[in-house]
Amino acid sequence: MRIAFDARPLVGPRTGVGVWLEGLLQQLVNTTPFQAELHLPRREELHLPPPLASLSQLAPPLPLPGTLWLLTYAATQVAGATLFVGTLGVLPRRLPVPAILTLHDLTPWTRPHQHRLLNRFCFNAYVEESLAQAEVVVCDSHATARRLARLLPGRARRVKVIPLAVDEFFSPGPEDPVQVRGRFAQGRPFIVQLGTLEPRKGVATLIAAHDLLVASHPQAPDLVLAGGRGWGGAFLSRALRRHRDPQRVHLPGYVSRQEARSLLRCAEVVVLASEEEGFGLPLAEALCCGAACVASDEEALVEVAAGAALHAPRGDAQALAQILQQALQPQARQALQEQARRRAPQLRWQRVWPKWLQLLLEVAEGGG
Repeated sequence: MRIAFDARPLVGPRTGVGVWLEGLLQQLVNTTPFQAELHLPRREELHLPPPLASLSQLAPPLPLPGTLWLLTYAATQVAGATLFVGTLGVLPRRLPVPAILTLHDLTPWTRPHQHRLLNRFCFNAYVEESLAQAEVVVCDSHATARRLARLLPGRARRVKVIPLAVDEFFSPGPEDPVQVRGRFAQGRPFIVQLGTLEPRKGVATLIAAHDLLVASHPQAPDLVLAGGRGWGGAFLSRALRRHRDPQRVHLPGYVSRQEARSLLRCAEVVVLASEEEGFGLPLAEALCCGAACVASDEEALVEVAAGAALHAPRGDAQALAQILQQALQPQARQALQEQARRRAPQLRWQRVWPKWLQLLLEVAEGGG
């Protein structure tokens, strides 16, 4: 069986969807005899680990923009495969093989003002057509499935929820907190949020909450915002100007997986203050590292945490500051860490991969 994947999430530095796709491919290659093909609009150096580095990469003779590729060459490119997995919420037009469409979130539809014009156009113009074309639409969470049913009712033939998963790389383990603090927080204890720095991630709310926390508790930990700059960079400068001590907010930029794991292991508290998420992979990774976690009350984050995190209302800096102060108390922090360790096994690939394997077989055999 030949399974074709839209491999665009693997291009460039790995963010959530790219991390998930790499993990899915690892499971496929390590546990099945199936062939995986990586389909792209242009030849790319993907920097994949073995054995993924040897996977077939297919691209047009001449490089194409992603949207044009979906409209023209992509369908021809996947001819001969058993099925196609669309990893970014849209499918090539006129696919000659059955398709599984993964829908990570609907934010280009629900929050178009918080996405680049190209992202909005590519997703919003083709998502309804892609939903109708797919044999099965896979949502990362029940929250996303409910949002899809509410916003685009009846567009998908069949919807299945398969959550994202975390590999064993993100586990509790020995770290040197002094070294990590020195590298990321000028030697001080820190709170961390991982993720692209853009408005829907709740970054401005988190900065305001940290300002309030420092005002009431001057010895509170610093704040580390680890992630590349996304859409709407001006909001970040405005938020930092309002912080009474912006030197205590650290912006290391995009961090490697090794650095991300160190940050999650050594943070006093891990935060995910997002306004909207399809899943919230950094929260799952933090729980698997045994971290004390705080998140917004976004529906998907509540689902992922399943009681193992404290939650604050989205966009409410005052409430978030209070929840952070609560989580920083030694007894509460210890309790959250224990809850994280209990939740972690449910978030591993060992629990998730069998659902993907069953689905791939069903669609390949015409039972999708």
